[in-house]
Amino acid sequence: MPGFYAPASAGIFPADLTWTEEQARALLTDSGTLKRGLDLASPTKWNNLGQTAAAAWGECKGSGSKPYQTSIALTEPAFKCSCPSRVFPCKHGAGLLLLLARQPQLFGGTTPPAWVAQWLEKRQQAQDPKITKATPNSVEAREESLTTLHPAEESAVAEDPAKTNQALQKRLSRMAQGATELEDWLLDLIRAGTAVAQGQPRSYWEVPAARLIDNQLPGLASRVRELPGLCHSGPNWPERLLARLGELYLLLRAFQRLDHQTPEAREEILQQVGVNSKKEDLLARQPAVADEWQVVGLHTEEEERLTVRRAWLWGRRTGRYALVLEYAFGSQRFATSLVPAAVYAGELVFYPGLLALRAIPVALRSLNPAPPNVDPPGQSPTELLDEYATALARHPWLRQWPATLRDVLPTYLPPDDAWVLHHATESVALPLRLEAETGWHLLAQSGGQPIQVFGEWNGRTFHLLAYFAGE
Repeated sequence: MPGFYAPASAGIFPADLTWTEEQARALLTDSGTLKRGLDLASPTKWNNLGQTAAAAWGECKGSGSKPYQTSIALTEPAFKCSCPSRVFPCKHGAGLLLLLARQPQLFGGTTPPAWVAQWLEKRQQAQDPKITKATPNSVEAREESLTTLHPAEESAVAEDPAKTNQALQKRLSRMAQGATELEDWLLDLIRAGTAVAQGQPRSYWEVPAARLIDNQLPGLASRVRELPGLCHSGPNWPERLLARLGELYLLLRAFQRLDHQTPEAREEILQQVGVNSKKEDLLARQPAVADEWQVVGLHTEEEERLTVRRAWLWGRRTGRYALVLEYAFGSQRFATSLVPAAVYAGELVFYPGLLALRAIPVALRSLNPAPPNVDPPGQSPTELLDEYATALARHPWLRQWPATLRDVLPTYLPPDDAWVLHHATESVALPLRLEAETGWHLLAQSGGQPIQVFGEWNGRTFHLLAYFAGE
């Protein structure tokens, strides 16, 4: 059975839960913590190292007389350290995890010290009980769950629940006004032409985006802020700009005709314009899907002051993909610890919508040791294009579509300095989105033979996130 690998840009991960340095690095999203952790990943800096199936621990020499007591709950993972740092994991936790990945034989102790056992016991006691779901008893309750109010409005509602409907109508009115203003701006932009758009200053795009934020349409504001970048995205920028403007206008018009949409489309449109369900409401009205969820792809990127992570999970029994989208501010950790190639047992709750891809974890626990590896079923590039066309027809604002491709070979195109995926028997070639060194690494790992890969298709390029190769 083939093993699981990830591209060089994301690290190389094995099919089981044996910790590797690349897995550890994937968890340490803060570059400063990673750098300091690498400095501490040395045996000379640690004493009393040990591990069990549940935890690893050690004492790190510091500037004081007492060493820092550091421990890791391996199945989460979670970190605990006696140092005063407010960063989680701290540099000692990062160093211990990296050392465990590099030299696990050093962790000879098998009986957790008292301070480790007490921490693990407290964590066990603090585990949340299984969520009891309540069903909304009215259409009005469901409508409220779809709409997140402005903080000032939430305060007013908390003081007087009778003001809920009034606050909701006030927001909807403000949103309608923002949509009308955006429509006028878009029509003016199209009349002026794309050549004029390319020369506009930043304020030309920021003013309407700020107005959309004021009118509580953050999803539309984000799409407007993407437009100036397209004006300098290469020789085909007019085509890309027009396509994105058309997508934005379609979303705007769909929102303006919200009452005429199907329930699934209404849910999707509200999410796209920035009206998200509260987690507790979503858990109350959506069924949970239980499965063994395998992490098949992770992508992390910076967005202003936030770190955004897209984690793609694949249900080994249900055979469906799930997107867990999370944000972390500064050096904060993501709410859910997900390790590449790991398998988690538990439940996901999917957001309602046209395709129902995005999900939130209810309760996931890592399986250690991991069950035998099962690769997601692959498809050919032609099958992917057909499937994507069907999905796009149903969800015209789709940005990433998960796909596992079989029997493909990475090929370098010297004149364009680009990489494509060729299929063994088809003439279709998909442009690859990756760094040049990743392409050569991928080709070397394949050994010149067709392989299976996982990634995101956006209609133009295939963003490689992982690949599966033989022994």
